[in-house]
This record gives sequence, structure tokens and C-alpha cells, in this order.
Amino acid sequence: MDAGVDYVFDPAALAALAKARAAEYAAADPYPHAVFDGFLRPEAAEALACEFPRPEDPVGWDHYGYEGFEKKIATSKEQLLPLLVRRTLQELNTAPFIEFLEVLTGIEGLIPDPHMLGGGIHLSRPGDLLGIHADFNWHPALKLHRRINLLIYLNPAWDTAWGSDLELWDTDAKDCVRRIAPLMNRAVVFNTRSDTFHGHPRPLACPEGTFRRSIAAYYYTAERPAEEVRDPHNTRYKGLHLD
Repeated sequence: MDAGVDYVFDPAALAALAKARAAEYAAADPYPHAVFDGFLRPEAAEALACEFPRPEDPVGWDHYGYEGFEKKIATSKEQLLPLLVRRTLQELNTAPFIEFLEVLTGIEGLIPDPHMLGGGIHLSRPGDLLGIHADFNWHPALKLHRRINLLIYLNPAWDTAWGSDLELWDTDAKDCVRRIAPLMNRAVVFNTRSDTFHGHPRPLACPEGTFRRSIAAYYYTAERPAEEVRDPHNTRYKGLHLD
């Protein structure tokens, strides 16, 4: 695709989706969220899948290996990423995209994170997992409250038998309410609070050489509703930090 012509997403289409699905988003169970298929322009999604780095590529991968709770690799070192991946991460922080998120979620004053703390690109290999958790709620460098997560999956020819669905759990972290397969060009947007538990806790059962791949972007505000305010905390895992 021509880097000088289009965003990797269609601003008009996303603006319409935000208005059409805002009420559904707010009422979703177990907490506000929405799933979008065909989220990016098809040609952009296909090109991103082709360019997405492999585990052996020198892109500054961080390795997470907390046995039973988190095993994956990720990087937010945009200067090392392929051009289209870098461009996509940057365009997810542009005004048209922020406007889409604000209309969809009803949260005004969203602020993107140029540091991509915890975000960027994520890759899971066979056997990898991410335990059920609530995300960190405070950005220590920006001094902002974390409010919204965006995940975009880039997994062509995904077989749902491989497992590793994103699971959304109730706010007591007792039961899974919804499972979402990480299908190609599918995006998930959801509120993040200290009780929005989620993860993909079942070890990935794909063949060797196949990976679960996603782009992750997080958004913040200067303030948040009083009933959601908690002391700053890091990721809280079910079975480690809470029952």
C-alpha cells in the first residue's frame, strides 16, 4: 500500500462504527468492550502479517517467562520494527483514531502513550500463555490513569482448535464470561480497571513455526471516575496476587 495515501484504517468507517456500537460497548458483559472484524484496511492487515517480526528477528524482544502466569515475547522498540509496523503503531495514536475510541467508549480526553509501556507487538509461541490478570492501572512516567486497551490480531489461517482465545472474566475473577478467538484482522477494545480481568491462560497448541501475533496499544486519561480509583499497582494475576 502507498504510505502517503491512506491510514492503515478507514477513518470514516471507524467513525460510523463508533457511533453505531457505543451503546452496545457500554452494556457489554462482563465490562465494556467490543470486537471488530476486518478492523484495518485488508491490504494493510495482509502486509502487516507479512512484515510481523519472527522470534529470531533482531527487534529488541523482551522475554516474559513467569512460569504458569506469563510466557511470551514483546517489543515496543519502534526504531527496530519494520516500517509498516512502526507506521501502524504511530497511526493508532492519531486524532482520527483517538476520536473513534472516545466516541465508542464514551471516555473523553484520551491520551496515547508514545512510550508504548507494555504495548507494541506481542508474540506467543507454542506452549505460551498469559494468565488471567488485571493490568497495571497507572503510567508512572506520564502520571496518567490507564483506561482503554486495544488489541489487533494478525494471525492468518488461524485454527480455533489451537486455543489461546482471549478470555474476559467477571470482575470477581471467578468465571470466564466470553472467549474471543485471535482471528486475522480482528480487534478488541475494552475498558481497563483494577477489576477488568482477562488473559489467554490456555497454553497455545499451534504447530511449531506458527505464532499468535498481535498489536497492543493502551490509552490513558488525566483523571478517572472516583469509584474506579485505586492505589497504583502493577499487573495483578489470578492465583498469584488474588484468589
